[in-house]
Amino acid sequence: MPSSVRSLSALALLTLLVAPALAAQAAPARGAKAAPTAPAPVLRAPLFPRDDPRVQVVSLAGSLPKARNVAILLPRDYATSGRRYPVLYLLHGMGGAYDNWLTRTNLLEYTADLPLIVVMPDAGDSWYGNSVTDTMQKFQKYIAEDVVNYVDSNYRTLPFAQGRFIAGLSMGGYGSVMLATKYPNRYALAASFSGAVGMVGKTNDSPSVNAAFGPPGAPSRDSSDLPALLRRVDPKGLPYYYLDCGTGDRLVQGNRDVIGILAERGLPYEYHETRGVHDWEYWNRRIPVVLQLVAERMRMLGR
Repeated sequence: MPSSVRSLSALALLTLLVAPALAAQAAPARGAKAAPTAPAPVLRAPLFPRDDPRVQVVSLAGSLPKARNVAILLPRDYATSGRRYPVLYLLHGMGGAYDNWLTRTNLLEYTADLPLIVVMPDAGDSWYGNSVTDTMQKFQKYIAEDVVNYVDSNYRTLPFAQGRFIAGLSMGGYGSVMLATKYPNRYALAASFSGAVGMVGKTNDSPSVNAAFGPPGAPSRDSSDLPALLRRVDPKGLPYYYLDCGTGDRLVQGNRDVIGILAERGLPYEYHETRGVHDWEYWNRRIPVVLQLVAERMRMLGR
């Protein structure tokens, strides 16, 4: 399988933040097994001081019948700079909530000197889709339209695709790739950590998948079955795809299958397998890698 993984130059902006996490994680060629890596950054408490001036929590209903919390992490100079900032939308996993990335990883530290707004919405166990069993639950529209429009209207953002990124873990990894594929020209980068990217197929009988997309075999699943969607989507306006998965994660084969489709279609992507399982130690270790990709794209924008 030919490699299209782009090597990234070290960014001074993130050197102190992400170098320990990246030093032993050079990108392998597509499908290659990575060498053993250095220990993960140590989680430090308190991770999310409730009075942290960088963090705002808003309640937003949009297309939903009931408002949901959205955490918004601002750059340190937001109040004084007057400048506009790119935005990373960061999605939680199954059973998670809007504050997971703040309370379970070192995100505050990793972004301390990064001129980036990070938005973390709450989507329950919705799979980030518009439910076909409860049509009031329009989470696809909520995340990709309502939350984006609210942020662009109320914060100094760069309101165009090259200034907007989306990433998530597990169910959120599926959500980030699915939303960026369904909404071309909206995101420059879609990233998935341990993504459940192969879970919304015709045979999965999970209660949460059934609630979001209908029972196994239902035609309503077709539009959200990610492998099927990637096989037929028009490539114009699609983002750069980043996927990674731990070698001990039961979802690794689903990620390999999706990568095979991206490769067959010639869509831009990179894929990493490294030690780890489906847990927060792994996600805390991998989020700096995507922050470096985001920072590289910010540099291209002159930010």
